[in-house]
Amino acid sequence: MKYGLTLIFMLTLLSCSKDDTNIANQSDLKGKWVDVETRLDTLSFESLNNLEIMNLNRGKEIREGYLLPKYGSGSYAYKLSELKISLNWMLSSNSNFKDYYFKIIENRLNIGNFYDSEYGETLNFEKLK
Repeated sequence: MKYGLTLIFMLTLLSCSKDDTNIANQSDLKGKWVDVETRLDTLSFESLNNLEIMNLNRGKEIREGYLLPKYGSGSYAYKLSELKISLNWMLSSNSNFKDYYFKIIENRLNIGNFYDSEYGETLNFEKLK
């Protein structure tokens, strides 16, 4: 009986598996990601001096007579956890991180609308090959 309970316990532990597809690691993020709606906005990820950085490139626009990067472009410090990414826009005077939905499934990256895109609450990016 004692061995039977041990066997059942061990089989239960072995049958439980954590779904790690929701937590991205650095190798999943490497490369360039393009927004599937506009095909213009891109994301890239890097590590710099123990700081994780996500770069958003949105192109340029003319504002007040000057050619400037579109709103939200630039570097963001980030922290990953299950189903969320915490971001801090490095050009902002606010040093607080804000949480957004985040999930990678194969070559698709879904992220909460952190730069006020007109394409919904969740933005969809595809990894470039």
